[in-house]
Amino acid sequence: MAKKKKKIFKLVLKRFINPVHLWRVIRLQRNRKKVKRVYDDAQLKLYHQLLPGDYLHYGYFDDPSVHPLDMTINMIYKAQDRYAEKIAELVTDTQRPILDIGCGMGGLLGLMNKRGLHATGLTPDVNQARHIRTKYPNTLIESRFEDLDGTKYEKHFGTVITSESLQYLETEIALPLIDRILVSGGKWLACDYFRTGTEGEKSGHNWKLFAEALEKHRFRITWQEDITPNILPTIAYVHHWAANIGVPVKNFALEKLKVKSPGIHYALEEAIPLIEEKIKKNIDTVDPAIFAANKRYVLMVIERVV
Repeated sequence: MAKKKKKIFKLVLKRFINPVHLWRVIRLQRNRKKVKRVYDDAQLKLYHQLLPGDYLHYGYFDDPSVHPLDMTINMIYKAQDRYAEKIAELVTDTQRPILDIGCGMGGLLGLMNKRGLHATGLTPDVNQARHIRTKYPNTLIESRFEDLDGTKYEKHFGTVITSESLQYLETEIALPLIDRILVSGGKWLACDYFRTGTEGEKSGHNWKLFAEALEKHRFRITWQEDITPNILPTIAYVHHWAANIGVPVKNFALEKLKVKSPGIHYALEEAIPLIEEKIKKNIDTVDPAIFAANKRYVLMVIERVV
């Protein structure tokens, strides 16, 4: 074991004392934000490995009162199916093509196939595209939605769906494009969370600003349902595991490191508080109380103002 640790230390040290390797380390770190996360998203890939039901959303629990300790992974699978069904039930134009923007691993495409609907998927993520092409027969567009050829798909789709993908879209580009590709009288089905408070994690559009963007681009919400309570059980489940199991395991690992490898622990000592702060921040993003206080999750039908 000592020889193995020594070998690992030498390999790491080599990357920092060799000028060629050190320059590459600096370059990779400096350019890390230039790499488009959506094109090969390791985080979404991990979600799919943990929840292999071809869905990457929180799911919808008909009984929001279920306690994290009473939940099972199978219940989350069923909640994810229910979430997809809630969206599919809102499709009224069953003849024209449907565009699923940010289609994830293709779960919603599969459900719509079973219903006899004609759905096209869109994703810029290479892992998602590879998975979909091996499992689903649907037409797939590999692109960011903002880069979609509006001329090619002008007035082509009867329904457009953004299922937990709206948060990634630039509204000033996406809204006019949605209008362009929808047929007259077409519907946009959106299901996502929006920021209403100032605390917590900053992902998702601000609800007030989104409403203003809809009005500016002559869209209106014709039906909506606040499903925040129905998605909270999944968040509570993840938070329970992270706070009550993940943190104690982390503390145990640090104590073990201090005893077994005091030198390595000493080298990391000043960085440990920063690591723990980062862990706490990540756990807070899945705190159901913080989420509910600062965000609302809405399923809605949006149509063009005539």
